[in-house]
Amino acid sequence: MSVLWGIKNKNTLWKTVSRYIKRGLLYRVHKGLYAKKPLDKIDPYELGCALMGPYSYISLETVLVKEGVIFQDIPKITLIGQKTKEYSIANFHFTCKQMKPDRLLDRTGIHDFPTYAIATPERAAADKEYYSSCYYLDNPQVLDSDRFQELKEVLS
Repeated sequence: MSVLWGIKNKNTLWKTVSRYIKRGLLYRVHKGLYAKKPLDKIDPYELGCALMGPYSYISLETVLVKEGVIFQDIPKITLIGQKTKEYSIANFHFTCKQMKPDRLLDRTGIHDFPTYAIATPERAAADKEYYSSCYYLDNPQVLDSDRFQELKEVLS
């Protein structure tokens, strides 16, 4: 906020932020992270990627369930990022797994949108195998097997 508003004095900045929060112009998400709309109106994928930091993306079980590759109901939104973290904010639960920087920066199989990034089903399955080779896919026919093999090689 200091850079955004050009306020150099910390006390002035804190007072301004607290007044904006009291008036309902800003909503506190987490320490140092604020939103312009209430938390229940924010896209959970956008919130997760903002919490987990740059280069994080939605992957693993969240994508595999969404695309019909696995049938279990996973209540948490799973991400991959720079650090292993778990957060619960509003009614959203996030789990982030750490990936090595060189693999995290390789955006092959990741769709980057303006406010969040999400893996393709093949990338999510390759990410899952990166962490554990012992897992079961309920519906592997959904995956493009050639693309999946290519992404596994990229991550290995």
